[in-house]
Amino acid sequence: MKNKIELIKIITSSIILILMLIFNFTFTDISFGNVSFELAIILPFTLFGYLLISYPYYIKAFKHIIHGQIFDEIFLTLLATIVAFVIGEYIEGLAVILFFTLGEYIEEIGYKKSQKNVEAIFEMRPDKVTLYNDKIEVIVEPEKVKINDYIIVKPGERVPLDGIVIEGKSTLDTSSMTGESLPREIHENQEIISGVVNLSSILIIKVTKEFYNSTLNQVLELVENATNKKTKEEKFISKFARIYTPIVVLLAVIVAIIPPLFINMNSLDVWSDWIFRGATFLVISCPCSLVISVPMAFFIGIGEASKYKALIKGSIYIEQINKLSTIVLDKTGTITKGNFEVSSINKENNNYNILELAYASELHSNHPIAKAIKNKITTEIIDINDIKDFKVIEGKGNYLTYKGKPLYVGNEALMKEFNLSYKVLSEVGTIIYINYDNEFIGSICIKDIIKEDSKEAITTFYKRGIKNVYMLTGDNEKVAKEIASTCQINNYYSNLLPQDKAKILDEILKNKKKNEVVGFVGDGVNDAISLKMSDLGISMGALGSDAAIEASDVVLMNDSLNTINKIKKISKSTIFVVYENIILSIGIKVLIMIITSIGLLGSYSMWLGIFGDVGVTLICVLNALRLMLKKY
Repeated sequence: MKNKIELIKIITSSIILILMLIFNFTFTDISFGNVSFELAIILPFTLFGYLLISYPYYIKAFKHIIHGQIFDEIFLTLLATIVAFVIGEYIEGLAVILFFTLGEYIEEIGYKKSQKNVEAIFEMRPDKVTLYNDKIEVIVEPEKVKINDYIIVKPGERVPLDGIVIEGKSTLDTSSMTGESLPREIHENQEIISGVVNLSSILIIKVTKEFYNSTLNQVLELVENATNKKTKEEKFISKFARIYTPIVVLLAVIVAIIPPLFINMNSLDVWSDWIFRGATFLVISCPCSLVISVPMAFFIGIGEASKYKALIKGSIYIEQINKLSTIVLDKTGTITKGNFEVSSINKENNNYNILELAYASELHSNHPIAKAIKNKITTEIIDINDIKDFKVIEGKGNYLTYKGKPLYVGNEALMKEFNLSYKVLSEVGTIIYINYDNEFIGSICIKDIIKEDSKEAITTFYKRGIKNVYMLTGDNEKVAKEIASTCQINNYYSNLLPQDKAKILDEILKNKKKNEVVGFVGDGVNDAISLKMSDLGISMGALGSDAAIEASDVVLMNDSLNTINKIKKISKSTIFVVYENIILSIGIKVLIMIITSIGLLGSYSMWLGIFGDVGVTLICVLNALRLMLKKY
């Protein structure tokens, strides 16, 4: 409703301006008795159009003055229009305030359009939760649910709180949180994050985080605070306006008063001419184009990044992303998926099911390797009564009797200790050897699988101006070397403890060149220190720890390294537009100031001044909006 009223006022004033321009050129010689056409018709109509759209700015200016903020773009614009009316340039006075209002209106449209990309996530905020304690459904507010409470989520509903699935098996739409387009399966004993949508079956979930600490609420808070921090460019504009405006007002007064004193102080024509030049100087000098378009460009940049599931915590980090020249990567959960998977099965004896034997060995274990083997089994193939004499050989593997025969499952050290036959597998990863009934059955290679897009993302880093990529991992040299080679990482360190990572990052930061930015990408609790230490901390938000998300400056909600390339491209375009607007605005204003001050265009200089103010503002705003049309 407010926007409609604003638009009606702008249209009404625009019609008045156009009509008055036509009348001014058509009926210049007409008068009503002793009253000229200009005073009888032009003045009342332009004054009506002026007051129709200017009164909110007078209210704002009054409030600013009360709070000690006198010299800003609103003050400068209103002063210019008042002076224009005083010297009889009524149409020009209306034109200045009309175009200023139009510029702000277009700015508002741009903000709202870009804000939709950011605010879409706010629609996911839950307003109710179905409690399921004692198997009784009770609708409550999400803030009232406590840890270890049970909630029920029906098909089509969004999961309101983080938890563990206690009962049910379903399919999830995770696109709103992670950007992943394919539905993901979920079943009992698996963790589930808030914000995802339950698609197919009822799920009963045990809550592990209260609403204020939930994944979804953290994301909402990140978005709400995203524009709180200002960039150097924005700080420059704010300081610039505070210093620039009083200087410009003083110069305008000097232009209007000093020359007539030396030329002919008794001539009204001379005074009128130089006051007109001073008024024009005021109109041109208004820094609206900078004050409006620069913050707007950064806000649009943040909005565009959110399209790709990247939450940038403040516009200051847009500049940091653009300067990013070195990236330090944690391995597990960042380059790799962060969970073990069976990468290969090597059979030596086809008479036995190698997965069945491995599964029998790991049936009661929750070790990541055991989970990898269990995840490979699609049906229940083990009878627990077939397992006897189970024994863990610490650090080496397991021994048991399966179906009455001895079964050894473990590493090479286990095979050697019991003098069992086996064949060494040279594949990189964790190798599980299986000897059953004193016969080598085969081996299984288990590894932390590289994410599908990690190689492509890292190779693209170099094309985006990132010169150095480091990988820091606690894994052994063999695993680290293979991943570094596969993903074309030019520097890597292996066998690291968490404190070792911080030391290496500190060395990288000390050895960087001036104005270069070092970014660290991680997802675990142990990465929080490094995320804080780095110039730019980037965390994996979908599966990352709370500590990592809190410590970072940018959160990748889709856990994809490729998103860094997207936001680097967005930040480059944003910074380019910002500097385009700064150079364009200041350049044109200085040129027009010189032209009008020396009076080259005479009475037409006011129109050039209007272009120098509102025209340049409109151009800069439209240039900022151009960021929304680009494909990244």
